[in-house]
Amino acid sequence: MDEALLQQFLDNQAPAPAFATDLAWNVIGYNKPMLDWFPGVVDQANQMRWAFFAPEAREQLVDWEHDWARPYLGQIRYERAHHPEDKALLQLERDILAGSAAARELWDRREVVEHSHGSLRRLRLPFHQGRRSPFGSSSYDRRAPSFSAWSCY
Repeated sequence: MDEALLQQFLDNQAPAPAFATDLAWNVIGYNKPMLDWFPGVVDQANQMRWAFFAPEAREQLVDWEHDWARPYLGQIRYERAHHPEDKALLQLERDILAGSAAARELWDRREVVEHSHGSLRRLRLPFHQGRRSPFGSSSYDRRAPSFSAWSCY
């Protein structure tokens, strides 16, 4: 992967925050607006781990269980089914289920989600002075680095 090209692509999404992840949702690149919206992106460099383990995630991800946790767990289940030998995905699944009682309870529902392309969800971020901000996300083929650009409406 050409890291300079990826960074140029992410930077060109501004003013929208944008980031890229690998198959196991490890953040491999982001732009400046992403840092403004999510300052902790450099500290918790895995999208799923942040959503389940960061104390601020349940406040910032509005309707955390329905709009975020359930779809995220369904996406993990989907990717594990399609990439059963991927050790990073297996470890991610194990870590989240071991570290989050809420995740264990939701996991038992056996939901599967490929990706929530274009779905509208809400955030409550310090960058927006705590106002609820709807956004849309875009994502691409999970076999390659995944790109997400978040547009605030």
